[in-house]
Amino acid sequence: MGFSTKFNWVLQIDSPATIEVGETYDFSKSGNRLFPIDTPIDLINPEREAVAKIKIKSFLNQHDSTSGIFEVIKIYMGNEKEVLSNYWKENQ
Repeated sequence: MGFSTKFNWVLQIDSPATIEVGETYDFSKSGNRLFPIDTPIDLINPEREAVAKIKIKSFLNQHDSTSGIFEVIKIYMGNEKEVLSNYWKENQ
């Protein structure tokens, strides 16, 4: 008998339509996951495009689901967004 969990250094979700630096947003994922708290990680969308640099503020594991709150540190744009998106697409 065991407990399956994934440690994630990226948050992949449908990002909110508009996001702002300094604001916090809720997220939920299926499965049980662990995230670094207050450590910068990337936010990517389902197409694996880099959206923003974020910090997970808190998360909670429940039966086969994880929910939490993240804060936006920086929104990726231009060349930086392109380079990071290419990285995440290559490392699927």
